[in-house]
Amino acid sequence: EQKSQISSKADEASDKEQVKEQAMQMLRSMAQTCKEAEGASDDDVEAMIDDVMPESQVQKCFHSCVQQQFGVSDGQKFLKQGFLEIMMMAVGDDKQQQGHAKEVAEECDGVANEDRCQLAVDIMTCVKQGMEKRSMKMDR
Repeated sequence: EQKSQISSKADEASDKEQVKEQAMQMLRSMAQTCKEAEGASDDDVEAMIDDVMPESQVQKCFHSCVQQQFGVSDGQKFLKQGFLEIMMMAVGDDKQQQGHAKEVAEECDGVANEDRCQLAVDIMTCVKQGMEKRSMKMDR
């Protein structure tokens, strides 16, 4: 059957939505594991999903756990490759955003901390600053 241009555009949009939905589900399931491991609350999980900077020690350690699950951190340093894999999923085919993501990864390469919980904040701060500098928005 022949699809009209309009409905195929709608399909593309719904594919994007589906990818986002899957990403959110993945995030939530990983967060669940870390929530139990770190003794975080539901509020801590929601705050992380909403991109709120962690303040309490539990929140910082919870973020660290999630970053490690995603391969953005190994608990001692920022992992450029893991960060890029996630960013490429997030930005899709947008070449400009891909370029920005690579620049941010380069800038944050070398962020390290013996304290894995503080490291999580250091990584978030570096990534946030790098993205703001390039006026990148993580739309979820």
